[in-house]
Amino acid sequence: MKQYILLLVLMVMGAGINAYAEDVNPVKEGNVISGHVVEKGTENSLPYATILIVETGQGTVSNEDGGFRFKKVPAGKYTLRVQLLGYETQEKKVTVSNDFTVDVHFLMSDESIMTDEVVVSANRNETSRKVAPVVVNVMNAKLFESVNSTDLAKSLNYQSGLRVENNCQNCGFPQVRINGLEGPYSQILINSRPVVSALSGVYGLEQIPVNMIERVEVVRGGGSALFGANAVGGTINIITK
Repeated sequence: MKQYILLLVLMVMGAGINAYAEDVNPVKEGNVISGHVVEKGTENSLPYATILIVETGQGTVSNEDGGFRFKKVPAGKYTLRVQLLGYETQEKKVTVSNDFTVDVHFLMSDESIMTDEVVVSANRNETSRKVAPVVVNVMNAKLFESVNSTDLAKSLNYQSGLRVENNCQNCGFPQVRINGLEGPYSQILINSRPVVSALSGVYGLEQIPVNMIERVEVVRGGGSALFGANAVGGTINIITK
């Protein structure tokens, strides 16, 4: 009976020693790359990040916990590329072995995204300002606020090549000179649609408040082929909110 109890105790102790050995030296699977994608600073997991092995073209997406895993990767050196909208792209070099799993972690930093300005006065279509065929100057709400203007007539004086002058002391109407030409040679557009009369190009600018304007696009130079016969001096396109 004592021998049986002693044998049982030895078996239990042996099982405990084996379990401890497995915890200290866990068996890892070879030819595997695993990792985690987290946000730098907050350490929050980032799901749905794209992870690519550059050399093989094999890719995967991080799960809801930010983890990812590649299996059956041949031994060798590889480059991992991680991309996620709003974060800077990162790359890391890893070496895959047949004997163990490679663990790699990515700390993603925020990336500010600046979109290109879109203008519609260059060729009467929405076009990126960088590829517009003519030079388009854009006046936005930030300029209106900085010069403390209340109407459009006061704001146009702050654009190069434009001058707003008062041509009648009785009725007080202003006209816009573009490149020195008189007001009737300036084409005034509202939401890319021309004002019908030539006199409309010099009347009424002081009646347009800046709080209803999203931006003003100014094209200097001859543009009569696109905007009509009045656009000899240039075009002023008023985009309302």
